[in-house]
Amino acid sequence: MIAGAVVALTSSLWLGCAREAEQPLNAPSLAQALADLTVLDSLDVAIDTAQGSIPCEVFPARTPRAVAMFVGLARGRGAWRDPRTNEVVRRPYYRGLSFFRAIPGALIQAGCPLGNGTGHPGYRIPVESAPGDHERLMQPGALLLARYHPAPNREDPNPPPAGHVIGSQFVIALTDMSHLAGEVTVIGACRSLDVVRRIAGRVAAGERPQLNDVRFPEPVPHGSER
Repeated sequence: MIAGAVVALTSSLWLGCAREAEQPLNAPSLAQALADLTVLDSLDVAIDTAQGSIPCEVFPARTPRAVAMFVGLARGRGAWRDPRTNEVVRRPYYRGLSFFRAIPGALIQAGCPLGNGTGHPGYRIPVESAPGDHERLMQPGALLLARYHPAPNREDPNPPPAGHVIGSQFVIALTDMSHLAGEVTVIGACRSLDVVRRIAGRVAAGERPQLNDVRFPEPVPHGSER
């Protein structure tokens, strides 16, 4: 039953399109986004929620443009347009948002300031693919950015170019989504998925669990006590 729901509903992993920003904005560069962080092959991420923390990691070398955008927005390292006020701001993007969409047993989605799937930071980037995406999407816990897909029953007067994502909304998968390889950008992987499952259940019940923040803790050196 879940497989059928995923096939039907992942086609609507859409990110709505708000009015174009009057002032051109661009995603942060990778150097700007990662400044002052220790990065080896991956970068640790803590997605802090009202239901607990979700430990993840992102891979800058695999999808550098998307990781730069995600990390830069989370750290407030670039300008973005707040769709709630239409103001250009520089502050952490994800702090205090909510998880607004879920398919129990399949995915949760967050990163929309408006809480309805139409909010974005005022710019778009292309979908990035990397070797091994198919295998990564087969594993529960894949952290990805969805491609743009128009909202059902709503005409979009200003859609993005084909193959682009809006820029801020992210998905944590709970099941095999390898059928989306090449259509979405896989930026990392998450562990300890009990929190993700709990959030999915609450969203499905009509709640909007809070996304407190997206943080990037420094790695603990080998041999150090935790």
